[in-house]
Amino acid sequence: MNTLWLRHRPIQHLMVLAGAGIYAAGLNLFVLPLQLYSGGVPGLAQLLELAAETVLPTLPAGINLYGVLYFFLNIPPLVLAWRYLGRMFLIKTVEGIAAISFFMALIPVSPVPILEEAIASVLVGGVIAGCGIGVLLTAGGSGGGLDVIGVLVSRTVPQFSVGKLTIYFNAVLFIVYLLLFDISTALYSLIFMVFYSVFLDHTHYQNINVRLMIFTKKSGIDWDIMRKTARGVTEWRGMGAYTGEPTNILVTVINKYEVGTFLEIICALDPAAFFSLDDGVFVAKNYEKRL
Repeated sequence: MNTLWLRHRPIQHLMVLAGAGIYAAGLNLFVLPLQLYSGGVPGLAQLLELAAETVLPTLPAGINLYGVLYFFLNIPPLVLAWRYLGRMFLIKTVEGIAAISFFMALIPVSPVPILEEAIASVLVGGVIAGCGIGVLLTAGGSGGGLDVIGVLVSRTVPQFSVGKLTIYFNAVLFIVYLLLFDISTALYSLIFMVFYSVFLDHTHYQNINVRLMIFTKKSGIDWDIMRKTARGVTEWRGMGAYTGEPTNILVTVINKYEVGTFLEIICALDPAAFFSLDDGVFVAKNYEKRL
């Protein structure tokens, strides 16, 4: 699939906004009217909103508090992104968080379920929300939260991944749901998350593998890449056919999430470096997928 059109900044910004709006619509129109709960940081924000409703006598009308709480919960991950993950990742993360928070706060929660059958609402909500986040991530955006923490941990612990952190966090979250609510609430919430995850994975080709080839005359770039990203690099010596000058050729396979970070590292070390990107390469065996 040709994805060059996705590299145009205006298209990326529009897709981030559209994806955030679709995700919030899936939650607010189909899932929240059933008093069900999401996973991840949005689920934590819902629990905090529930706690606030029991403490505060009145809440501002016309604004869903969990959307505002979602934004504030993402401030610590934003600090981590700013300090450790680079300017490009920070900008995209701020954009994604702001868009999701805005739409979650302002899209009205339907007072009654749109669909009569609870299972139908859960399935439709999961499909819509998953597709929305898939669109946002495909555009290079980030919803913050566990994504930022997971990417940071995976940099320092290669065996770890965003997917593993999400599983552990959601396992604890759904245990809390079981303790606070009835079994049907926890079960329907889990079904929503399953369909959400499946359709996110189908819509979002963050898992598209990208082969990155780097041609540089400087030495040591391979070690800098491995140290900063915990990705493996293969290097061999080449020679310019016209100039006859020796060239270092580096090859690595990453996912689309990591492209911006790698290009920042390469350009900072060697502004004259030449690189080539190939989307959609097939990778098997010893390759770490960072979901």
